[in-house]
Amino acid sequence: MTNPTPKPELKSRLIFTGLAGFIAAVGLYLFFHHQAYSYEDTGVPTQTEMSPRLKKLFARTKAVCFGRYVLDVPEEAHLILGYQEMPAKIITHENAAGKEKELVEAFRKETLMKRSKAEFSALAAGPVPNSLVQRYFASPYLKSVGGEGIISFVPAGNHVFEFGWGSGDEESAEKILSQSADIARNLRARDNAEVPKGPGVCINLGFIAETTGKFQEIFSAGVHFPSLPDVSFSVMSNKNASTDGPNGVGIIARHEAAMRDQGVVFPTDTGLSRLRIGKHIVNGWNGEEVLLRHNGKDGVMIHEFMWEVIGKTGELRHPASVDINLDTGVNANTKYATKGSLTDDEAVALWDKLLASLHFRD
Repeated sequence: MTNPTPKPELKSRLIFTGLAGFIAAVGLYLFFHHQAYSYEDTGVPTQTEMSPRLKKLFARTKAVCFGRYVLDVPEEAHLILGYQEMPAKIITHENAAGKEKELVEAFRKETLMKRSKAEFSALAAGPVPNSLVQRYFASPYLKSVGGEGIISFVPAGNHVFEFGWGSGDEESAEKILSQSADIARNLRARDNAEVPKGPGVCINLGFIAETTGKFQEIFSAGVHFPSLPDVSFSVMSNKNASTDGPNGVGIIARHEAAMRDQGVVFPTDTGLSRLRIGKHIVNGWNGEEVLLRHNGKDGVMIHEFMWEVIGKTGELRHPASVDINLDTGVNANTKYATKGSLTDDEAVALWDKLLASLHFRD
């Protein structure tokens, strides 16, 4: 038995329904495929207009420094200085000037808790007034091979700066003492709001004048915005990192590999969207970026923006590794903890504004 021919009005409704479904499907396809935040040219993102609240936020700005870099941020922003190394970890003891011997004793106790057989060989005056240098062997084995630790406690202003490293095949104890003395003589205190002039590195409550770039340098910092408490922006630079093997693979290639491994298919996966992906030049560095939006049930949940450049190991102005991140939805230093407070346009505009301001201080 053959199907009856639809009545004209039913046929029209079927055609309309089919067209509506087709248009909706095309609309969804274009929505998911449209890249609103693209690039005018290779490495040059299109500019996104800042919202009124972001314009108000950036109405008054200030410069902040960390390592050899300067970043322009809103006046309300707080710079949080993180890990600092040149050529080894530098610890700032705030308002501890005059307590150098107490700090040495605390260092000894902490070392012995970790290494009960550590031996402290000598404590001597350092190269600047009231500074102390503690020499020690962390274990009998290190003593047998000449692996001596040398830690300096250097007062500057109201603070004491602790730094040091160990001798070995690459550096003798005498060389370490000489280099530590150079750092101590070129170290001064500063208020973290001060952006010094001249070549050198900004550390927490201090500045080390340094022109050669001969040391390993690792510096990290984060920015907190009181009016945008869920937004986190951070930068880390590592001058002497390795770029061999997997370390030389760019962030885009790593991101795409991770998405394949997790079975994420763009643009059909509704849990994750890429707002922008490609080259992005920052501070003269030819870096790459991946801007992701993690989607919640009620719309945008959080943003996860990543930028990275792979430079040359040991190169001062093209460090081996520079990583920059912006996240929304952060609470108590925990990502994905709350719904992000920024729209896509605001997140991208804030990201581009901050990246564009990063530059060398000297």
